[in-house]
Amino acid sequence: MPSFDLAREALAFLERHRLDPSPAHQDLASRYVANPHSPLARDIDEHTDGGLRLTADTATMLINRYCRDGPPEITWRERTVAMQADELGSLAADAHDLTRTLGADIGAAGGRVPVDQDAIIARLAQAERELADLRGELARLRDAITGGAPRVTEHERDGLTAALDQAGGKRLFREVALSGRSYVMILFGIDGLVGINARYGRSVGNNVLSAFAATLRESFPDEELIRWSGNEFIVVLRDVALTMARALAEEALDAFHARRLKLRGSGDVIGPLTASAGIVVGKGDETTASIEQARANLAAGAAAGGRDVYGTV
Repeated sequence: MPSFDLAREALAFLERHRLDPSPAHQDLASRYVANPHSPLARDIDEHTDGGLRLTADTATMLINRYCRDGPPEITWRERTVAMQADELGSLAADAHDLTRTLGADIGAAGGRVPVDQDAIIARLAQAERELADLRGELARLRDAITGGAPRVTEHERDGLTAALDQAGGKRLFREVALSGRSYVMILFGIDGLVGINARYGRSVGNNVLSAFAATLRESFPDEELIRWSGNEFIVVLRDVALTMARALAEEALDAFHARRLKLRGSGDVIGPLTASAGIVVGKGDETTASIEQARANLAAGAAAGGRDVYGTV
């Protein structure tokens, strides 16, 4: 493939998977495009089966596994830190402009109820989403620039889905409790998983669980996913309004329902697949009570036919 076409295809790959065009990501994409039958390409195809995007964490794992002969680590680190420092400055400027514009909008109302109240409410909601995104990016860049230590160890990971297991989840809950802040907890579960295991076998059920976990990671890329029990996955959101958390949960359920998982042998589609979610607002060390309430809300959603988020409104 000509070098121009290779570069263009590599950039299209990064855009499709929403990966930033860092030197390491560009190297990964170029290797994938240049040799679509390599072990790296097969690994990427397996991770993206069913239309999934390649997450930043998975990309890093693949880089460490297959691209060790790429640019020297020190040089790559210097380029990455420089690029991320520039991005950090840009994000800070964006945050300043956003808050200044929002303040001007509210000030223009002069303390009175604005004529176009719906527009102001929509603007506030949009500002909240953008600021939440900026906070996540700032945290990610801070860890990358300072070389922050990994949040968890491998022994706290579930072997099937790579989500945090209960031990890792309890550690995360302790961090939440120490912060003293309120949080939104969402507990997800696949509807009819017992029936899937009975009809197709446990190995197919495990593949469905893995696909569900991958879908949740795409919907909550900045949060740790916890596999609390066999068919219970938990996401804890801080500094996010309940309405936004609910919208993200609904998007995750819709994304899972839209997936078309097929049996390897016959190619028959499994499903239709649906999942439900229970959502609660908690604070401090009330995580046990929050889980129980979220579980009750999840059960209500599943009983109503699935694909809904039940709980606090």
